[in-house]
Amino acid sequence: MMTTKLRWKSLLPKAGLVAMLALGGCAMSPQSIQVNPSVTVAESVRNSLSSSVSVTVFDERLTPVIGFRGGVYDSNEITARDNLPLALRSAVERGLREMGVSVVTSGEAPQFQVYLDSLEYRVPEGSYVTSVEVQTRIRVAVLHKGKRFEGSYSADISERVPKAPSDKKNEQLVNQVLSDVLERLFADQKLQSFMKTL
Repeated sequence: MMTTKLRWKSLLPKAGLVAMLALGGCAMSPQSIQVNPSVTVAESVRNSLSSSVSVTVFDERLTPVIGFRGGVYDSNEITARDNLPLALRSAVERGLREMGVSVVTSGEAPQFQVYLDSLEYRVPEGSYVTSVEVQTRIRVAVLHKGKRFEGSYSADISERVPKAPSDKKNEQLVNQVLSDVLERLFADQKLQSFMKTL
């Protein structure tokens, strides 16, 4: 009997350690994502324009935090590693060049303005991450000599997941949703038509 009691006593610290490790597994570290969306321009509109524009990107989000990875703590925020507006500007400029547009820095050139209204990463509340939703919204304004074009675009990705996504997966999801919204921008025939008037 004494042997049994001693055996249980020796197991208790190990059981406590296992429980602590299990709880610790619910704590995920913060993540800083490298934003580098790809740009896809349809073959039919490549080199179809000959205008020049100056590109500016404005970050209209209320917070630099994209979202939280989930789990039991609120310290696992997701942010952009680099300057997010600069990364978006680079992608937009690549897309415009593929369309045949010259990107310049002159204040006299038509102004191609992009507004990032939202970029959000969401998981269900609680200790277990079973799904992920990433959503973004942007607006575009093109201004020149009293003429103005405005367009708004959105994209979202929803995935069921067996566990909280890895750093690599999260980075992939964020860049994919940004790539999707830019693809919709460049596929907008109304925008293409307006750009031909510049």
